[in-house]
Amino acid sequence: MVAFAFYSFVTLLVMVNPVEAAAAYDTLTAGDSDAARAAIARRSTIVAAVILIVFGFAGEAVLRALGVGLPAFQIAGGLLLLKVGFNMVFALDTDAQDAAAQKSARHDPSVFPLAIPIISGPGALTAIVTTWAKTHDELPRILVVLCVTLVVFALTYLTMRGSQWLTKKLGATGVDAVGRLTGIIVAAISVQLVIDGVQQLVRL
Repeated sequence: MVAFAFYSFVTLLVMVNPVEAAAAYDTLTAGDSDAARAAIARRSTIVAAVILIVFGFAGEAVLRALGVGLPAFQIAGGLLLLKVGFNMVFALDTDAQDAAAQKSARHDPSVFPLAIPIISGPGALTAIVTTWAKTHDELPRILVVLCVTLVVFALTYLTMRGSQWLTKKLGATGVDAVGRLTGIIVAAISVQLVIDGVQQLVRL
């Protein structure tokens, strides 16, 4: 159970990527009052957490209703995440870049683009469905995933609230380095998802 909790925590943490979310948040809320920044961080975290938990509960059922098996979703999600990982490693289309592009167009970024797709993006949604599938509908494992999800989002909220201090300490180079390192982990997880999906298809 400890190994499962650690796997779930690391997977969700790298997919949500609190440091990149903080950098995007800092860009999107530049010039806002501290009260407004706090409200945006709170709303975006709550909305993103609700989206992810609901998708975790209903994601596999929705896939079954659409006639899509979990192995196919794992392979497709793994390939999509591989692209995300490459983008992170090579600093292409990052959340901070997207945030800078959308700053002038959006007044309240709480739901879009912060909650989704920056915090609960395709990677996080894929991760929660595949992680949820590993619970095998066992209550203790489901509770572990829920607790891990809440911890990850609590860390994300704290990271966003401390974004000015964090980005100042890390600097542009530090944020970039964290993003690239996270991208390598995301790429590795995506390859494993593809392998798991193919193995399940072979067993069918």
